[in-house]
Amino acid sequence: MENRIKHILLTVLPFAGLLLVPAAVSAQEDDRPLIEPDVRPQKVDEALIDTENFEIGAFAGIINIEDFESSFLWGGKLTYHLSETFFFEANVGFAEGGETSFEKLAGDVQVLSDEDRDYRYYNINIGMNVLPGEAFLTENYAFNTNFYLIGGAGATDFAGDTRFTFNVGAGYQVLLTDSVSIHLGVREHFYRIDVLGEEKTSMNTEVSGGLSVFF
Repeated sequence: MENRIKHILLTVLPFAGLLLVPAAVSAQEDDRPLIEPDVRPQKVDEALIDTENFEIGAFAGIINIEDFESSFLWGGKLTYHLSETFFFEANVGFAEGGETSFEKLAGDVQVLSDEDRDYRYYNINIGMNVLPGEAFLTENYAFNTNFYLIGGAGATDFAGDTRFTFNVGAGYQVLLTDSVSIHLGVREHFYRIDVLGEEKTSMNTEVSGGLSVFF
């Protein structure tokens, strides 16, 4: 009796296995979508920041020297990128103060000599990239971008004196290539001054743009 049961099992099990294999194959085939999407990946060339951490550049723009008109501004900067988010930046800028309203009304009166109108600032700042993104020139080419906040302290030489100055601002960086970028920025410079009488806090607004190179 026992031998007969073994004989039956040995006969039936191979046929059961043959039946299960097509069922499993059919189940796998059923998981396939009815329509295969024809999706081809689009190659996009984009400029990335090089592995170099230093960046050197030049900038130019306009600075509004409070009480002394708006003047052409130019200067240079050196930046060290601590990480993808944070960076340190050293700046030096040059401009020339104009005439005050009193000087324009009074005629020959001069509040400052020509030499004292020379305006120069230098500062060290820390910046933070807060909104990295992309700007597309065409559908096949993209520029990496960064919107950043920056602030720091330094000094301003103006009106025959050196004045402690702190500044805050924001900027927008566009990477043209792996090692070249352009910047657009706005900053506010604050220092104490008493040239026109009572001492007050002077707020000087700077709007500038520039070109820099990673090395």
